[in-house]
Amino acid sequence: MNLNLEGRVALVCGASKGMGLACAQALAQHGAKVLMVARDPSALDAAMKTIADTGGLVAGYVGDVQHPDVAQLSVDRCKELWGTVDILVNNAGGPPMGSLLELDSSAWESAIQTNLLSIVRFCKAVVPEMKAKSWGRIVSITSTLAKEPSPAMVLSATTRAGVAAFSKALAIELAEFNISVNVICPGGVLTDRLVSLLHARAEREKRDYKDILLESQGSIPAKRFAHPQEIADVILFLASESGAYVNGVSLSVDGALTRAYS
Repeated sequence: MNLNLEGRVALVCGASKGMGLACAQALAQHGAKVLMVARDPSALDAAMKTIADTGGLVAGYVGDVQHPDVAQLSVDRCKELWGTVDILVNNAGGPPMGSLLELDSSAWESAIQTNLLSIVRFCKAVVPEMKAKSWGRIVSITSTLAKEPSPAMVLSATTRAGVAAFSKALAIELAEFNISVNVICPGGVLTDRLVSLLHARAEREKRDYKDILLESQGSIPAKRFAHPQEIADVILFLASESGAYVNGVSLSVDGALTRAYS
């Protein structure tokens, strides 16, 4: 399948590791120019070098997506370099574990800024030009928690569900302009974030980390966690010409974990 990404310009958030890095690598591998946004300068430099060493065309922008000005500044930087943004991949680290009574207002504010309002701001920054040229792809990475919430992950569940509703509304608004807006809902993916959550759960439940790990894998029908590249492969398709008619969906990529609906 020809994805026709040669020469496209992509902006990937949270791109220094995990799923964000895998997406940046995959897009660059298929000929896209990629602006990688991340908080940690050293991690970002290392990630860019990894891609550049394999022939990918990348640049970086250091910033935390929860800060209100980072979205427009990142988009402006992308335009300075390559004139446009064709593909936006929204991705950010998830909020901490905790149930309602364990979380204070600052935790809620941080989660909403990082995992919901950042996506609103990045979309607002790229949509006008996408409309003008009648071409755009927006993909936001969230979680299966948006579909099957957990009390201990209420911050993530709440903000991710907000992204799903926002993205569906935006997809309906923009579909006539050849702009797709989709959400990827991964289950367990082998990233630093997953490892930290499993350690946090082990500590909360006063259990051994290895037992929690095996139990978590066993709860997945596929009996394994996903690799970041498997999430990136789905995003590649949605960002391509071939994926143009897939629009307004929240797609579970989770080894059949989500049971309520897909």
